[in-house]
Amino acid sequence: SIPIIGYNCTYPNEMGRHRIGPLFMILILSTATRFRTAVAFFPSRSGGLSSHVSPFMTRSLSFDNHMSGTKRPLSAADGETEDPSAVAMPPLYLEEGLFAVHKPLGWTSQDVVGKLRFQLEADARTRNAPDVRTKKRRPWMKVGHGGTLDPLATGVLVCGVGSGTKSLQKYLVGSKAYRAEITLGYQTTTLDDDPTGSVVDRQSFAHVTEMRTIHEVLQQFTGTIQQIPPVFSALKRDGKKLYELGRQGQTAEDLNIPPREVTIYNLKLVGYDEQTQTAAVAVAGSDESTEPIQPTKPIQSFVIDVECGGGTYIRSLVRDIGIALGTVATMTRLERTKQGQFLPEHAMPYSIEPRDLIRDEKGCIVVDKREDCNWTVASINDAIRTCRETLMTSEDDGLKVKLCNNEAEA
Repeated sequence: SIPIIGYNCTYPNEMGRHRIGPLFMILILSTATRFRTAVAFFPSRSGGLSSHVSPFMTRSLSFDNHMSGTKRPLSAADGETEDPSAVAMPPLYLEEGLFAVHKPLGWTSQDVVGKLRFQLEADARTRNAPDVRTKKRRPWMKVGHGGTLDPLATGVLVCGVGSGTKSLQKYLVGSKAYRAEITLGYQTTTLDDDPTGSVVDRQSFAHVTEMRTIHEVLQQFTGTIQQIPPVFSALKRDGKKLYELGRQGQTAEDLNIPPREVTIYNLKLVGYDEQTQTAAVAVAGSDESTEPIQPTKPIQSFVIDVECGGGTYIRSLVRDIGIALGTVATMTRLERTKQGQFLPEHAMPYSIEPRDLIRDEKGCIVVDKREDCNWTVASINDAIRTCRETLMTSEDDGLKVKLCNNEAEA
């Protein structure tokens, strides 16, 4: 007999026969799974060896042969087989790649990902698609986004399905463009109009009466600048997300958040509050003058266009602009107008039956991922194909590092 980990592979019983030791059986089963064949040798009564395949090994071999057979395809493109008699298994993904959606108001970026995954996984179940997960706690289908948008922000959000998720990282750090509305006179804990936030500071803005003053201040924030991220963000401090610490009442001064270097490629003023803007349009359209008049009263709200690099917080930019104007400011509206080569016309809109937004007791918009909308499996797959056939064929991905205005002049 051969000693194996303290046991003999064979040992005699009272009848003179031999049996397999328990650890030797485990070794045989593992060998059968790895090499797809195994034969257990039992000593015969005459002293010779006779081969016998264990029934446990038969099941192991059957399972191994099943696993080593024709692999189920992950996408429709992988479903082709050379053997016409082989039964084609349904693919997990009908289409894989990148596309863009228009993020609805009140949704987090993860709400969007959850909605898309819910639609795709429901379709995969109806098609009996394979489950290739090694850990059941992981999502069945790979769906992700290329850059977080705040719940109160809308606009372009690049998403990826299947192999397309591998390309999302470059959209996190690539250039983006936004249109933001700035309201002077008050500042909230969240730096925006989130109903969960509260007003922490109020200051007069009566001295802000000229558009020229705002334009000059905006030029100070063009180029590479230092920016302190907002407390209510997903950044981490000591293993905890900042917004969790903010909900506990801690401020930016308490947390001592270090500034980060960000890049503002372009920043310009595009409009101001509605009453003053209406007056300017009337004068511009008259025969007397084509120059818009300067406001004669304090300017409380105005709109800016921002093109920036990854990691820039528009809420922090709005806060700093308010301070530079000698008052405080809050971001009251934000729309992403560009992400890479994706523009609003490339984004799949979100629409449901007309109804009022549902809000909870805190005033937050309630999101129902199961409600019927125009984000269907067919529309998602069509958006991926359209993106692959149009935007992905261009050499310019819209994410290349650009020179800032002051760097270009140098």
